[in-house]
Amino acid sequence: MKNYFLETKNVLAFREAMKVLSDAKKGQPGLGVVWGQAGRGKTECAREYCVKTGAVYVRVMQDWTPRAMLAAICFEVNGSDPSRSDVAKRTIINFLESERLPLLIDEADRLRPALIEHLRDLHDMSGAPVVMVGEEALLPMIESRRRLWSRVTQCVEFGPIEQEDILLFALKAASLKLNPEAAQAVRKRSGGDFRLVWRDVQTLERLARANKLEIIGQDAVESLPSHRQARRVAR
Repeated sequence: MKNYFLETKNVLAFREAMKVLSDAKKGQPGLGVVWGQAGRGKTECAREYCVKTGAVYVRVMQDWTPRAMLAAICFEVNGSDPSRSDVAKRTIINFLESERLPLLIDEADRLRPALIEHLRDLHDMSGAPVVMVGEEALLPMIESRRRLWSRVTQCVEFGPIEQEDILLFALKAASLKLNPEAAQAVRKRSGGDFRLVWRDVQTLERLARANKLEIIGQDAVESLPSHRQARRVAR
């Protein structure tokens, strides 16, 4: 399979939200929240955006202290590892203020409230957009904190992958032609999880080569083992 980045409706909504945040004037609220179930492409979307635009991408690590979080952001900004939180914070603020680049925090639903307050400081003092990306728990966590929620101007939910997306991904990534019924069967099996769609398309690619199939039908999809069975085999 080819390494193909699928531009889903979720991706387009994300890019539009980032455009709005990036165009906001300094002093205006500019926090963003991107949320949805695991496996719906949030991380790949965020990474792809940062590679293309130069925005700062940081993934949350378990048991971060404030200094550890701020040092991790500093490392992405200029490769430094300050030993003091105040030095790290000032370094980040100066960078974001001068470059006007967004800061994206992935797996932000794992952050403790005290760490989120540091992110609010970075936004307030630099004027740069700060976008938190995470699973379903992220949205209510932000909504419950009034000082944060009042600064959120863009909120994007990553919904399940659509049938049209599956048809396009199979064609572009694996040169597979799925009929509509097959695409719908893949969607149903995956529950909207793009990782599981990727797994099925990879398996169908091998199946098509072995059986010299030109078009993948619903019967081929239904012949695949369940994802739970596939995990047992992999182990």
